[in-house]
Parts: sequence; structure tokens; C-alpha cells
Amino acid sequence: MMNVKLFDNVLNTHEDVTRASSPKITSERKNRDFTNSYHVKSPRRNVRNLSFSQDVKLPPSMSRYVVQNADFAKGAYGKISIALDQITKELVVIKTIKKSVSLKMVRNEVRAGQLLGSHPQIASFLGYYEQTDHHSLVFSYIQAQDLFGYLEHRSFSPRTEEESKIIIVDVLSALQHTHSKKIAHRDVKLENILLNKNGRAFLIDYGLCGAMLEGTRSREWCGSDNYLAPEIVRRIPYDGYKVDVFSSGVILFALLFGVFPFENLRVNRSEAAASLPRLKLRFPIDVAVSDQAKDLISWMVEDDFEKRFTVAECLQHEWITGESCSSLKPQSNQL
Repeated sequence: MMNVKLFDNVLNTHEDVTRASSPKITSERKNRDFTNSYHVKSPRRNVRNLSFSQDVKLPPSMSRYVVQNADFAKGAYGKISIALDQITKELVVIKTIKKSVSLKMVRNEVRAGQLLGSHPQIASFLGYYEQTDHHSLVFSYIQAQDLFGYLEHRSFSPRTEEESKIIIVDVLSALQHTHSKKIAHRDVKLENILLNKNGRAFLIDYGLCGAMLEGTRSREWCGSDNYLAPEIVRRIPYDGYKVDVFSSGVILFALLFGVFPFENLRVNRSEAAASLPRLKLRFPIDVAVSDQAKDLISWMVEDDFEKRFTVAECLQHEWITGESCSSLKPQSNQL
């Protein structure tokens, strides 16, 4: 008998933080799912308990779903299937996670799904089921491919500013909604963005998300290589919202230039990388990109998170809106 369960005390845990690794932009594609993960010790503080709302309606049984593609994507910890909801007659995504995986990742996805509700650029959470040897999470189906696969198919050639702008605005819109619910995604990367045939982007996978309590900083050292904000690498208590902006800036850079901006953004398993030098942003000279786009990227990947743009400031930037803006740029990024 399958039981529907809601998690309480979502963030009141001292389990290890799972950090999913991310491949470099190369011609070789790594496993597309949650495959290459390991645990990173986190000196986490106790945080105030945040419980789920109780008005979330979950389906009574997994029997309402008929699997159409059982092996849509596989990973070390589970798989993703496509199924038909016999009640709504719509396709859904079923994410199956083995019970050997950190329960916190499942809790995070369920909690985020409940709080985020419906947003046009976020895959909607539809239900959670606990089964004998695994967890099943159900999401709305988006006919799209992940952004890494999209770029890989095009040999990571730089995308146009028009195309890149649509994608990053969608990502920022999803993050703006996420942050409005006091949640930081904390794993924004190419693999966690879906792109449909119309070029619209959707943010997925809230397994590493965290609640951001006002006036506090996080000490959960999590994220993916190449997208990590420098404060996480240095083990400095951080603002999760600014971490999401940094990762989004890395994505915008990758879209426009076909490469990552920094090579040394990695989590050290044993100790803090306090010696990480101040980041210096350099733009490839063989790709023509407007000064406005470069200006926005400079603010998004600013080394000092106190100076780094918020999502709202990104969306108000000249490159996004077409309006005039200050000519000042973060001094740390000037060469």
C-alpha cells in the first residue's frame, strides 16, 4: 500500500549536504541526471522550523499514473519517467529517488514545490509518494531539453544576445518568484534549466534549495562546480539569493561566449578554500558581445556579494529593459 506523506520540520536536520557536480563545457556529455554526487560536511546552524502548509491537495494513489516512458533518464540514485495522468489526461514527470539518498534532498523538493505553487517558468510540483524502497515525486511535464544538452548539440557555439536574453529573463523570473517565497535555489546550472522549442526556459530541481531567513546568512556549503559563488568556495556565510544571481551570471556568460568565466570554482571536500584569489572577469575577444551585456554579467558575477546585483536589479538593467543605466561597474572586475 502506497502512502502519501507530507514532510514537517523540513530544514531542521543535521544531515550532510549533497553537492551535485557539474561537467565542464566540453564535447563529452556526462550523465544527465543526479549521477555524480557526493556528500560535503556542513557546519550547519540550527534554524527556525518551517512547516508545510496543510492545504496542499495530493493525489490519493500512484495508480492514477500510467507510465509511458520508464527510462526517460537514469542516474545513480534513481530515474525519471514520463507518465500519463488518467484523471487530467496530461503527461507528468515522475522522479524516482532511492531511499539510500539523503532524505533532505527529497524534503527540499517537496517543500519548495508546495511553497512555489504555479509559475510559468517553473515545473509545478504535483505530488509525493513514499514507497517501499524509493520516493516518487510528480511534476508537470515540460516538452523540452536541458540547456546543457541544447548547447552541446550546437557544439557550445555562442548564442545570440536576443536568444540569450529570453533565456536569462525566464531564469531570473523563476528566481524572483522563488526568492519571494524566501527560498534560494542554490543549484542554478545549465542542467537544471529546460528549454522548449520556442526558446523559453524553465527552472527545475530544487533538491539543494534552502530557506533564507531575514537577516541571516547560510552556512550550507552546496552547489555545483563552475557555478559556485566565491563566498561558498571560501566558506564565508552567504546570502543564498546572491548565490543564485552569481550562478545565473555564469549561465549568461556561457550562453554568450560558449565557455565558463572561471576555472577555479570548486568545493574543497576537506577544508575551506580561503586562498581563492579575488575573481577577475575576462571576456573572450573572439566573440562580439555588446557592452551592455558585459556590464550586466560584471554585476552578476561580482566577487563581493554585497555589491553583486539582486534579481530585481538584473531585470532592471539596460541590457534587459533597453533603458539607460549607470555606467559604473564593479571595480573588482575591471582589467
